[in-house]
Amino acid sequence: MVQSGVKLSGISRMRGYFNKRKTHQFLAGYLFILPAMAGFIMFMFIPTVAAFIISFFDWNIIAPPIFKGLSNYAALFRDKLFWNAIFVTLQYIVYHIPASLILAFFMAIAMKQEVKGTGFFRTAFVVPWITTPVIISFIWKWILDPNFGAINYFTRTVFHFNIAPLVAADWFPMASIAIINMWIFCGYHMLVFTAGLGNIPQTLYEAATIDSANAVQQITRITIPLMRPTIMFALITSVIGSFQIFDLVFGLYQGGPGDLTRVYYFYIYQNAFMFYKMGYACTMAVILFVILVVCTLVQYLFFQRNMVTDFSS
Repeated sequence: MVQSGVKLSGISRMRGYFNKRKTHQFLAGYLFILPAMAGFIMFMFIPTVAAFIISFFDWNIIAPPIFKGLSNYAALFRDKLFWNAIFVTLQYIVYHIPASLILAFFMAIAMKQEVKGTGFFRTAFVVPWITTPVIISFIWKWILDPNFGAINYFTRTVFHFNIAPLVAADWFPMASIAIINMWIFCGYHMLVFTAGLGNIPQTLYEAATIDSANAVQQITRITIPLMRPTIMFALITSVIGSFQIFDLVFGLYQGGPGDLTRVYYFYIYQNAFMFYKMGYACTMAVILFVILVVCTLVQYLFFQRNMVTDFSS
């Protein structure tokens, strides 16, 4: 009986030791994620909840807020500028995302080839992405100037062609923003696609070559199907980023001329800090959140069909 009692006490001490060790590891893990969680709660969660609450009020930032219920939401769907902002943003998405992702995809395939100098070009393509967008907008504003810009000077000198009528076209402002943003983000998407290409086993391409598959067949039958997770990530982040475009619009055109570049995010900014309608701006932010959630779910469900994530077999 004495020996069994000694054994039981020893086991209980060991259990207590391991329980303490588990508790310490548990607390250490939470301490490591505490800074990130504090930043998320302070700068994302609380402002999101506050925006949802403020959307039910009429508030000009200075005077006390006045509760309006759902009147902001009702007024929003009657607002022609709101629908124009959605249309202009969708126009930008059509201009920007397909061309940007397709170009970045083929750039990634080209950079994957073992050719001398690919490291330099890979770095050069990423430089616009790490440059401040406001600086880029001012540089391109000078380049595209119809009177003193570099492009107009070049076309007049070499081709005797004045780009002023082209710049004055209604489609040009949004198209120019899409092209500039494509130049900025192509390098980033190229890196994402390069990482995705690196996960595809080379043996699949070797087997396809033995079966006499050409380059186009290898891309359509091997690369694109196995890149579905990467393409899904790039497309979802591109759509979210496109709905949040602001820097280039503000730096180049400030929503003009007219309403041609008044994208959704810029209209939120105008209502909040130019028209002092913070409740109305928060209502637009809540609707934007819903739009992005729906778009993300639709894209996720579409790409989840027949998605391959394990290439080991």
